[in-house]
Amino acid sequence: MDLISYGDSIPEGDYRLHSAFANALNFRKGRIVVSLVPPRTGAGPFNLVLKQLPQGAARLRASRFCFYVDENRLPKEPAALYSSDIPALDPSPGTVRANAGALAGILARKAPPKSLAFIFNPELEAGFSRVFERQLLARFKKAVAYFREGDHARGVKTMRGLGLGLTPSGDDFISGLLTGYNFARLTLRSDAEARQDVKEGLLVERLFFYAEGNNLISNVSLRAAYEGKVNAKVRRLLEALAGTDRKELEAAAAAALKTGHTSGADFCAGLVFALLDVLKG
Repeated sequence: MDLISYGDSIPEGDYRLHSAFANALNFRKGRIVVSLVPPRTGAGPFNLVLKQLPQGAARLRASRFCFYVDENRLPKEPAALYSSDIPALDPSPGTVRANAGALAGILARKAPPKSLAFIFNPELEAGFSRVFERQLLARFKKAVAYFREGDHARGVKTMRGLGLGLTPSGDDFISGLLTGYNFARLTLRSDAEARQDVKEGLLVERLFFYAEGNNLISNVSLRAAYEGKVNAKVRRLLEALAGTDRKELEAAAAAALKTGHTSGADFCAGLVFALLDVLKG
C-alpha cells in the first residue's frame, strides 16, 4: 500500500469508516472526512492518494509522522505533502475574463446532462424531462436569478442541498462560487475592476454563512472552498484560467468534468459564474 500524496488539512486523530465506494473510502472524525482515493482521483486537502485502495479497511489514524490504515503504516514523506492553497498567480483581468468565457463555452458543449451547465446554454434545459426534474430545474433557475440580482443569501438558501447524489448539484455549485470569488480576491486584489466586497472577502463570508447544510461530505467541500483550498484538478484549472494556453484550458476542464457524475460540471458552473460576476463588461 504505497502513499502517493496526502493533503495538508488532515488533523491528527482516529477516524472511522463513513462510506465506501469503488474509487473512494471515506473516514470520519467529527465534522472532518478524509478520503482514500486512487491516483486518477488525485490530490486534495483531505485526500490520501494510494497506489491501490485497501479493500475492507475500517480504521484510519493520522499521527504526526504517519498514517495508519488498519494495521498498515504509511510514513508522511515531506515530498508527498500536497499544498492545497489557491495558487499564487498574477493574471490580467482581461485574460481571466476571456478564459472564463471560454470555460463557459466548454461547459455548454461538453458538460453531462442534467448539470448546472444549462446556465450557459439554455438548450440543456431539455435534459430535465421528467416532472421531478422540471421542478428541480425551476428551483435551480430561481436560485440563479437570486444570485444575478445580488441577493446572495436567498440564492444560497435556495440552492443549498438541491439535487441528487453524494454531493447535491447545488452544494457543488456553491463550492464553485466560493472558489471563484476567493480566486478573484487573491489574484485581482489590486485591480480597479474587481468589486470591493470581493477584494475584502466580504462576499465569501456572506455566502458561507448560509452554505452549510445536513450533508457531511458537502460541508467538508464547502468549508475547504471557503478557506481557499482546492484539489489538484481545480488547481490545474485555476492555473489555466490565469494563463494563455487555450489547449491547456480545454485539457484542465476535461479533467475537472470527470469528477463524479455532474459534480465537476456543477462546480465549474459556480466557478465561472463567480468570475464573470466579478469581471462584468
